[in-house]
Amino acid sequence: MAITMPKIDITFEQRAVSLIGRSERGVAILIVRDDTNKTFTHKQYSDLSAAQADESLYTADNYAAICDMLGFAPYQAHVFRCDADGALADTLAEIGKRVKTGWLTIAGQNAADGLALSAWVKTQAGTKHKTYKAVCYNLTTAPDDMHVVNFVNESVTYTDDRGKKDGVTYLPSLLGIFAVCNVTRGCTNYLCSNLSEVQEVADNDAALGSGKFILVNDEDGNVRVAQGINSMTTTDGKTKTEDMQFIETVEAMDMMRDDITSVFRETYLGNYRNSRDNQMMLVASLNMSYFRQLMQQSILDPDYANAASIDVDAQRAAWVASGKSEAADWDDDTVKANPFKRTVYLTANVKILGSMTDLIFPITMA
Repeated sequence: MAITMPKIDITFEQRAVSLIGRSERGVAILIVRDDTNKTFTHKQYSDLSAAQADESLYTADNYAAICDMLGFAPYQAHVFRCDADGALADTLAEIGKRVKTGWLTIAGQNAADGLALSAWVKTQAGTKHKTYKAVCYNLTTAPDDMHVVNFVNESVTYTDDRGKKDGVTYLPSLLGIFAVCNVTRGCTNYLCSNLSEVQEVADNDAALGSGKFILVNDEDGNVRVAQGINSMTTTDGKTKTEDMQFIETVEAMDMMRDDITSVFRETYLGNYRNSRDNQMMLVASLNMSYFRQLMQQSILDPDYANAASIDVDAQRAAWVASGKSEAADWDDDTVKANPFKRTVYLTANVKILGSMTDLIFPITMA
């Protein structure tokens, strides 16, 4: 077998999740095409007042976009500047080096940049196992991906003096909203406090059914998120389920992926021999510490088992595939007692809690 870099390959299935200490989430990453000041490529802002000191560095539209993002107070906010005619790929590569995860969008996104951003996020999730998520505007090719949100309302009306603007201008605000919601709440019905009105799509249900993210006007004159969904429409009941069409579910999945990867790399990788005792130490850390914490915070269902264990089937299969045919007849305890070379095979069964969105309440009259 060829020697490669150590692999921490954690795949998520609806009932088989390998997941450890909670990570801070809520990272917003805004890309601006701006030639106003070329002395920098990256700024990190703690709050709106910090950005106000840099107003002269940006065009009026880009500065407004930064303020829109920061107006929702994400945990962490980054601005990456790209030349007006610069290569988006270079900026995305820089983001990959500087920020390990987060929500991304492009201020004033054009069609080509939107498709490029969507493709980049898909690649990061698929081959590099990084948990970036993109919010794009009315993509010409349906992304059908749990890490890409496709916002489509044609126009929005701001509460400030900007008035009515094209829908694409609302991407930075959505970036801030998604980042601030992170794993603590769903964004369904979220109040878009900087809007007074939105031009609704012709058929809300049809748009949602095709993986489009929309805003609606409520009965009280407010603008709200209709459903906190991503663009994924193709499901297989296992690695792509209906639950994973919701942003909050994917946020929890990605958080657990990042946490387990980080802890395994920093604590276990290269430091412990691959014995059953050490594998069980990792399992105990997941079950008694991490999963319990997520249950207490209502990210995982506290009435569910939420337990990790050694993946007996995968470990047995690895031994058989390596030429040890007798492993096919090993009982489960024998498999557990024989870790496969340098690889740790774990599995888990968890239940991620979703937010309340529907009420079914029949009332019987006497």
